[in-house]
Amino acid sequence: MNFKQLLDDYRNGKMNAEQRAAFEQLLHSMEAEQPHLHDSLVQVQPVAAEETREYLYERIKENYITEKPVGRVHLLLNPWLRYAAAIVLTAGIIAYFWKTEAKKETTVAATSKQPRTDVEPGREGAILTLADGRQLVLDSLGNGIVATQNGAKVVLSSGALTYDQNGETAGNSIYNTMHTPRGRQFQLVLPDGTKVWLNAASSIKYPIQFIGDERRVEIKGEAYFEVVKNAQMPFVVTVPQGGEVKVLGTHFNINAYDDEPAIKTTLLEGAVKVVTPAIVNRQSAMEAERAVVLKPGEQAAIAAYSPLNTHHSPLTIDHSPNLDQVMAWKNGLFNFNGYNIKAVMREIGRWYDLDIVYEAEPEPEEVMGELQRNLTLSQVMKILQKINVKYRIEGKQLIVTK
Repeated sequence: MNFKQLLDDYRNGKMNAEQRAAFEQLLHSMEAEQPHLHDSLVQVQPVAAEETREYLYERIKENYITEKPVGRVHLLLNPWLRYAAAIVLTAGIIAYFWKTEAKKETTVAATSKQPRTDVEPGREGAILTLADGRQLVLDSLGNGIVATQNGAKVVLSSGALTYDQNGETAGNSIYNTMHTPRGRQFQLVLPDGTKVWLNAASSIKYPIQFIGDERRVEIKGEAYFEVVKNAQMPFVVTVPQGGEVKVLGTHFNINAYDDEPAIKTTLLEGAVKVVTPAIVNRQSAMEAERAVVLKPGEQAAIAAYSPLNTHHSPLTIDHSPNLDQVMAWKNGLFNFNGYNIKAVMREIGRWYDLDIVYEAEPEPEEVMGELQRNLTLSQVMKILQKINVKYRIEGKQLIVTK
């Protein structure tokens, strides 16, 4: 029996009344000379191991050991005798235990100071906020019905969320919000059958049942839509920064991150109308909303709001955008062609869940290249190091160094 076992027996009530009384008497009798020893021992806190070992030995010898002239040691027949002896015999074990715990603490502290050397790529996952405020972490749930609202079943199946409205549903609209944190992406099928893919650090707010003369949703970040056609109920996407996209049935991508210089809508199939909000210009005069109808293969860019750009139209059209680059994220790729370092780092920060910090302003050179999004961070950065991008990782920060 070792001392830790004695303490465990004491704490867990495994001693009989006589043993417990003797153990407490021993510890309390020593506490007068070494305050709080009882608490320290019971809690197995790191006190001076060698000092405690000698102290225990002297006190036990004084109370429980009689020395005869010949120097031989005879143990008294006290019922606690075997426990007192065990304490002396296991004093070395106590010291070892304390040293081991201290070593563990030192090792943990040293490990926590070690810089992160790699980060795993993002994966499928999202958080669903229901109408009553409850939140479901979808990547922690199995396939099946995850919630029921107003008679509609919310179903998770093979990495996508769908809504089953078989049967009667209440007539009033209630809203859900799907949010993908940094390092996550997910697929959603809206109640009308429209498919939505959310990129990392994005969200979409939508009703669980479309009612009225339009189907309206709101997004932040980036999303790709394959809209089910319904001429009697147009599909409308709004973004908080201003502007909206009106469609009947089409395939398009919207990039509306708040840290990007523009909101970009790219049409792949069908037709969409991109509308900018009415704004107040620098002369405090109201400027009417502007609208443009895109053809497949075109991109509309609405400049992010700024007091410096409200005196002119923020809407521009690119008639030949790089469609492979626009759709790269949905196809499991990074496409950095024509990006500067900061644009590259914004994508990396979202996908690997990192804050990007610059020790110095990066060179204004363009990057060319396409990479798989399933690479670890170190694999991506090793390639970027070939164009002289230096970095280090500290916690959740990726620091671009000089």
